[in-house]
Amino acid sequence: PPLDVFPDNTMADAERWAAALDTPAYVMDDQSAVTVVDGQVEVVSEGRWALLNGLGS
Repeated sequence: PPLDVFPDNTMADAERWAAALDTPAYVMDDQSAVTVVDGQVEVVSEGRWALLNGLGS
């Protein structure tokens, strides 16, 4: 989910959302992006982002 775009899209809200997932999830603001090259994931950011682990990960 996009961080800090709406009042209910805070890091705390994202952490609660991600806790119910079976896989890790990236959350980021509008100044961040994910690139994948040859299977390698990289975050490109001048903003705020996090990789959150769900319960099953």
